[in-house]
Amino acid sequence: MPMTIITPDRPKFKPVLTRVAFRRGFVAALPFIVSNGVAGVVMGVAYKGLGLGLAPAVLFSLVVYSATAQAVTLGMWTVTPPVAAMVVACIATNARYLVMGAHLHQLFGRLRKRVMLPILFLLADASWLMTTADAERNGPDAGYLLGASVPMAIGWIAGTGLGYALPLKPGGPLAIAAALLPAAFVVTLLPTQWRGRKPFGRGLYRPRWLY
Repeated sequence: MPMTIITPDRPKFKPVLTRVAFRRGFVAALPFIVSNGVAGVVMGVAYKGLGLGLAPAVLFSLVVYSATAQAVTLGMWTVTPPVAAMVVACIATNARYLVMGAHLHQLFGRLRKRVMLPILFLLADASWLMTTADAERNGPDAGYLLGASVPMAIGWIAGTGLGYALPLKPGGPLAIAAALLPAAFVVTLLPTQWRGRKPFGRGLYRPRWLY
């Protein structure tokens, strides 16, 4: 008599978008309003030093919304900005978002694009890291990604406008300290966000909610 071995499927959580997760992510990311805000102040001061107006300066931080890309293009700024070279530089410095996007597709690919694309516009390195950790604990919830991303965007964009308005000059110790703040906060966040992960395979980790 032939024997049949039945292997039960691993339980998986269906991706959702909830207000509870939005609040949880928003509260967890509140410190980034300060760290991104201070870095944004430096960017605003730098834009003012280039002779940009307040509206274009804030618009850059809103549309480009990338500290690394904006910092790179600052060094390329001339009387007639090399737009094509700046675009290439932005793409190169933000190539890591291809990896983040591929990973987030695994978590939220079943949600509608009209829901996810506006949320992904606010994606940041730290919000991706925090969302990955939260998905392992509670299952994939796009509300958390949105909630964690909003304070970071508020700090960066508002900080740019504030820096432009303040009577500060580009450069100096303030610029160095502010540029390191977001990265420093992410580093301090790593141990708490990745604690308790279970290894499997070589150098890989399986989310706890897949067990």
